[in-house]
Amino acid sequence: MVNIKETHLTRRQFEVLKRRREGRSLAEIAEELHTSRSNISSIAKIAEQNVEKAKNTLKMIETFEWPIKVDVQVGANIYDVSEKVFRKADEKRIKISRNYSELVRLITETLGGRNLKRRKALKDFCVMVSGEGEVEVL
Repeated sequence: MVNIKETHLTRRQFEVLKRRREGRSLAEIAEELHTSRSNISSIAKIAEQNVEKAKNTLKMIETFEWPIKVDVQVGANIYDVSEKVFRKADEKRIKISRNYSELVRLITETLGGRNLKRRKALKDFCVMVSGEGEVEVL
């Protein structure tokens, strides 16, 4: 088993996430841990953010050797980004595992509604493509 000190979670965050995944409500967890529901909600939110950051870190490290990297700035049109990814793949003779529509959908889903407005990115992101055509949006 991994030592909690070697993770990005506090012991309390770990306990809250574990209980949430066991199906307990925030109120039940608050009662078990002798604190308020709002405190448990806050702990759970921060813990989930830490887990997401750790997942993204692993994704980034896995893509270090990938031959295509397209850095995207705030304001970029995701349709233009998709075209640029396909152009770079063509230059390197890499067949992307998704078609144009699927790539746009992947970008849209990864960014989410709060980071996209009328096809424009509201945050910086990166599209990576492996030599085998696998695509990651970070």
